Amino acid sequence: MTIPKLTIPTSSLFCCAVYVMLALSAAPALADALVKPLPTPEVAKLPADVAKDVVAARTEFDKIRVGLVGDELAQAYARMGAVYARVGFNDAAAVAFYDAEQLSPKDSRWPYLRGVIARAQKRDAEARADYDAALALDPNYLPIRYRLVETMVDLGDVEGAHKLLLTVVAEHKDQAALFAMLGRIELHQKRYADAIASLTAALKLEPQANALYKDLADAYTGQGNAQQAKDALASAGSNEPSIADPLVTGMYLSGPQLGGTPLERARQLLARDQLAPARAELADALRDQADDVDALALAARIDALAGKRSLAQDEAAHAIKVKPDSAAANLSQGMVYEFAGDEANAYTYYQRAARADPKLGDAQLLLGNALMRSARYADAAEHYRQLTTIAPDNIDAMARLVAALVAAGRCGDGLAQINDQLAKRAQDGNLMQIFVRLASTCAAAKPQERSMALDYAKALYQQRPNAADSAALALAFAAQGKFDDAQKSQAEAIYEAVRVGDTSLADMYRSTMRQYAAKQVPDRPWPAEHPFFKPARLTPLPAPAAASQPAAKSN
Repeated sequence: MTIPKLTIPTSSLFCCAVYVMLALSAAPALADALVKPLPTPEVAKLPADVAKDVVAARTEFDKIRVGLVGDELAQAYARMGAVYARVGFNDAAAVAFYDAEQLSPKDSRWPYLRGVIARAQKRDAEARADYDAALALDPNYLPIRYRLVETMVDLGDVEGAHKLLLTVVAEHKDQAALFAMLGRIELHQKRYADAIASLTAALKLEPQANALYKDLADAYTGQGNAQQAKDALASAGSNEPSIADPLVTGMYLSGPQLGGTPLERARQLLARDQLAPARAELADALRDQADDVDALALAARIDALAGKRSLAQDEAAHAIKVKPDSAAANLSQGMVYEFAGDEANAYTYYQRAARADPKLGDAQLLLGNALMRSARYADAAEHYRQLTTIAPDNIDAMARLVAALVAAGRCGDGLAQINDQLAKRAQDGNLMQIFVRLASTCAAAKPQERSMALDYAKALYQQRPNAADSAALALAFAAQGKFDDAQKSQAEAIYEAVRVGDTSLADMYRSTMRQYAAKQVPDRPWPAEHPFFKPARLTPLPAPAAASQPAAKSN
């Protein structure tokens, strides 16, 4: 994206007016819930009937929200979040459930559903924190603990998951899904006798769950009992045990459903992180039309994610051959190359995709990430800037833009960008956090900006004392020379990161803690190893281990 730079004059009455306006308008708002602006996703790629339903639901929401407060307003946001979740708009759904939680903080439903969305976005550490929050509010809704255990396993805390699950199973001895999950964890731990007992108990409760026979066969194999393993494998099927989860069922199965062509359904399923069903839909599309460029391109992305490199390359190459100037085909070809570790060719095809469609957000993001990895920070900033124009409510894009400008030695430009956005979105807590981080670390920040950063940081921490806001508060304290307070806040951030199993983040926070101990103010809004500064290369999803396989389907 090539757009004019957004700056705020640093020596004008306008600048002072912005500071005064922010101070007067944001402070009262922080006394209320820190709701974020709810994005309005582009519905053009949805089937016409589904798009019509989504637009109608949003129109109704915008009409009624003005007259609602408290729990009623929270429920309106949640209903809109469910609409967005059903069609795969997970970013917008996450914002809607966040707002619902801020408006009704004692309702366990909203952090729980936030966790479900976070899992769909592969943000497992966030999901665990959300499930923990929901469980503290409602220890009796079984699916919360079920999904929490599942998330702990995927985060690598298998022992903690096993310990928690034993408690849950003791309270719910009639749930096959719990015994199934327990058996799969025990299989992963090589506790074969325990696994056999748990899996057998699950099958006794739900005999039709024949997918468990495969796990049972693996357990018998681990014991060295070849015949019983063979007998169990002969009964294996695909039916998983089930656990009732009316909240998630209500979110996904009422209102707009999958619709349109197989390609359109595949896009919706991929947005919901359902790779296998999405690929099955594409198989139908390609069976009808083998040269469908969009279907080939999407199939290549899915197969690359699944680690099927050769197949993905064939599909991407076929799409390019059919339509060399297709933005989707070039993007997928670039992604296939990046999955394979060939960043040079990936960059070339991302450029072609962006030229074919300058509004293709994925191309701008991947170009920016590639340029950050090659230390071309100013060039990366321009692609992230274009991404913020395509998706103005995408806080991740704004953070990446700021990080690129900082890495390029232009933190003052980043601060001007954030000030401009805050003038328009004074209640956006995540935008405020970026301001806090940047104003506290940028040498170009003015004293009044650093003072305002500390005020914002304290208000944010009071509203939502999570790891990120604790770390931001620590930066604000350090910027004021209050290093003892900075260390206390940073210790909380480290604790929270460890609690949710995010060891890499905890390590980054410890690095910053050492700077505070030496009475040094960091010169970056995030640690140098943060993904905003060092974006990870695309890699295939890991093959699911036995313990991390979903132990049941929720319905």
